[in-house]
Amino acid sequence: MVEFKGTLDSGKTQSVNNRQFKKLWWLIAFFCVVFIALGIMGIIFREDESDFYLGIFLICMGALFPLLVFFLTRLTQKRLDKSMPILSDETFETYSFYPDKLVITTRKGDEYEGVVTAKYSYLYKVEETSDTYFLFISKAQTHVIKKSDLTQGSTDELNSYFAANLGSKFRPQKN
Repeated sequence: MVEFKGTLDSGKTQSVNNRQFKKLWWLIAFFCVVFIALGIMGIIFREDESDFYLGIFLICMGALFPLLVFFLTRLTQKRLDKSMPILSDETFETYSFYPDKLVITTRKGDEYEGVVTAKYSYLYKVEETSDTYFLFISKAQTHVIKKSDLTQGSTDELNSYFAANLGSKFRPQKN
């Protein structure tokens, strides 16, 4: 058996957002280049004074676009986190992995307790990073497990469970 014990706090949502930024950096860079290129074209091929100002605006927008995306995502995520009473430092999660199943227990004092017992087919896919496991139950929903929360077993043992039960749906950490 492999077991992880940790909290269900805003750090989990931040991990998911950081993972998405790393995967989509190319898209953000593409929009930066497009905005800057349109701005330069607006300045070079301007027909009147307003085209010059539009070009400057687009160049500035291209330069600031990554920061804008980052801060708007953080702001939106903070508001979403506040709407989830279960998401707090007082909510504890235990993930127990067995060769044929997994058990997820979530508890917040005497306010909430939930237990999920499932076969590995419950998972859409699993991705391992250097410090985290992302257990997707759909394309948009994921459980986040920090490797530092390991209390029993080993990550090698867990990886063997994932490989045996998920096959190509398990993406181990790239070395």
